[in-house]
Amino acid sequence: MTTASAGQGAAKCFGVLGDPVAHSRSPAMHAAAFAALGLPHRYLAFHVAPGRLADAVRGARALGFGGLNLTVPHKQAALALCDDLGPEARRIGAVNTLVFADGAIVGHNTDGRGFAAAVRQLSSKHVLKAMVLGSGGAARAVVDAIVGELLGPGGHVVWVSRDPAALAAELPAGGPVVAAGWDAVGGAGVDLLVNCTTVGMAHGPTEYPAPAAALVAGLAPGARVVDIVYPRPAGGLLDLAEAAGALVQDGLEMLLWQGVFAEALWLGRSLGPEVVAAMRAALR
Repeated sequence: MTTASAGQGAAKCFGVLGDPVAHSRSPAMHAAAFAALGLPHRYLAFHVAPGRLADAVRGARALGFGGLNLTVPHKQAALALCDDLGPEARRIGAVNTLVFADGAIVGHNTDGRGFAAAVRQLSSKHVLKAMVLGSGGAARAVVDAIVGELLGPGGHVVWVSRDPAALAAELPAGGPVVAAGWDAVGGAGVDLLVNCTTVGMAHGPTEYPAPAAALVAGLAPGARVVDIVYPRPAGGLLDLAEAAGALVQDGLEMLLWQGVFAEALWLGRSLGPEVVAAMRAALR
């Protein structure tokens, strides 16, 4: 696998493709990073319907873009457009970052690493029982990160989906991840609860398939509850979890860290703490 650096030199355009995408704070975050690094690059949000994804990606490559991010609903569909995949994207089966390298499209996934970095800011404790809601590309990255980076000895993940049978068919028997339907939700002993559905997102649904109160019932003491949606919906899951005594976090920290790792891939360099601080300030 090869990557190309867009670090110095001529100005490059970067962007995020999604549907919806007008709510995205990624342009402000990456603009802050480029400014802190003294780079002339631009980052824009592009509304791309699912049927136009291939045209948009190939057009961006032809126009000399430095790279792209992908958000809902494109993370799994983008796999078919990639000439090569990074290890996380190959393992997860979803792509959130594209690097245009020597004429090739290389797909990466920085969501998992970004999620793990964000959750550790709440607490560094190992996870014993996690519950992940949703089965899209972001959920796949989150489950991968929990198993690979956050799960303690003997821990397990309950992965909640509208079609648990189909999900179970993808999972290795006897592994730490078990598929469940929405009738199985409930926080009994859960010390990490993560919403990866689009509930609460701009123009998205407003209710879960199960009562929101049931999601936080019986959470373990000191539980962490993360809603990857941003901005934090008033009266939503995080408010209920906080009232129950949980440590809570919205999706902006995960957005921050996946962006840090994505930009490092584009530029071929790591980002220092002053750049990360500028990106966080732009998000908040």
